[in-house]
Amino acid sequence: NLSLFKKEEYKMARIDAQLLLSENQAVTGTDANSNVIDLGSTGGFMHPLYFDVKLTTPMTSGKITKVKVQSAATEGFDSPADEVEVSVPDSLIQTRACTVAQFFSPIKYGNRYIRLVYTASEAVGGKVFAYMTDGIQVTL
Repeated sequence: NLSLFKKEEYKMARIDAQLLLSENQAVTGTDANSNVIDLGSTGGFMHPLYFDVKLTTPMTSGKITKVKVQSAATEGFDSPADEVEVSVPDSLIQTRACTVAQFFSPIKYGNRYIRLVYTASEAVGGKVFAYMTDGIQVTL
């Protein structure tokens, strides 16, 4: 219930447009995200990156079942490394906008390109918004 929060305490995240992985991307089967992110020539990070995946348009049927982070040394993902795969709980109601997954993932050193791969089962109508960042701030 949002009425429990004082208005000034409820803030939106600031998201760098260069860190967007998916912006209202349709997900119907096993799909890689629409934007590949280039971490730069050294690739990888000492600390894990934070990923936030939201369903912005509800599913009319089916659901997203998994979200996987992949990294690669080449933009074409010729030999991708599977970094982390998150299973989405069966109990998550995806017939309305919701947070599908929020998690941290390490990135293999030397791999400079990042993408997400969504796996969906009989999914129709849903669209995803996803981004990554090097950290999060939680106001308590």
